[in-house]
Amino acid sequence: MERKRQPKRAGEKQPACIFSGGFTLIELMIAMAIAGLVLSVVYATFGSQLRTHVGQQMTVEIQQSIRAAFTLMQHDIRMAGYDATWRDENNDGSHDFRDSDLIDNDCDGRADAADPGRDEAGDLARFTAAGAHYLQFRLDRARNSDFCDSEDRIGFGFSTTRDRNRDGVADAGAAPLGRSVGAGGLQPLAENFQAVAFGYAFDDDHGAALPDGEIDTNGRNIIWAYDSNADGLLDTLLDSNADGLVDSADDLDGNGRIDDAALTPAVPISRIRAVQIWLLARTRSPLRDHLDTDTYVAGDKVLSFADHYKRELLTTVVNCRNLGLR
Repeated sequence: MERKRQPKRAGEKQPACIFSGGFTLIELMIAMAIAGLVLSVVYATFGSQLRTHVGQQMTVEIQQSIRAAFTLMQHDIRMAGYDATWRDENNDGSHDFRDSDLIDNDCDGRADAADPGRDEAGDLARFTAAGAHYLQFRLDRARNSDFCDSEDRIGFGFSTTRDRNRDGVADAGAAPLGRSVGAGGLQPLAENFQAVAFGYAFDDDHGAALPDGEIDTNGRNIIWAYDSNADGLLDTLLDSNADGLVDSADDLDGNGRIDDAALTPAVPISRIRAVQIWLLARTRSPLRDHLDTDTYVAGDKVLSFADHYKRELLTTVVNCRNLGLR
């Protein structure tokens, strides 16, 4: 049955709608200001965390690049001079002869029959280049008793297209570190390197026909040097002031390069027994919250930048286990 509507009584008020009042303009402005403040804090926090994350990620990238490069370089350089034809007949740790005196072990075009166990000049020429920023050496990779195969030569450094003046610093700020095998060019090994350098320790004993088997020192410290003009002789000292450190104090004339002291007498690169490696890597992009004001010594270079790239400099010494054996 239909319910009848009750008539409105005189003077009776209808209930007001709870939404009929709304917000005032001032209330809206205050709410918007608070929301904007909150959003700006959230955005700033997110941006800061994002920049930190990206910076950490790029730092990890350069650390991984350096580790990858070091691992392969250490392995190869440690094997410099490896020769599958060596034999230790009396198990005294020395190598007594090769299984064929007809092998040209030093790749000078002459068989070694005149002096079994050594080449005609008295030393095995394993390093073919020992520059401040590029090195090359031989090892019997194929284990075929032919030490002069083209694939037996290995080199490290920047390619000439990345470092046109051959000063060990990438022309574009950063470049791949290269590795060459045989007659081929330097192929990218790892990315984002700014500088590469090498130093060499040797066993020469002032040109003795048969060195004593120990790395030469200046009385206390190892002598680190390099071949400055690619003539096959170590002729320039890295530790110019002979204090046992290769640092900015060795740049005696302050020109940013350590080349102020000569190694006298010069030493044939065939006498190299250890290699020191310097690798300077940088992030692929600048970091807004980072300012690099450090000074880096990488071999013969003293470098400073004052920019927003983050850098890592690592150095290590590799003993060449197969050199100087007799």
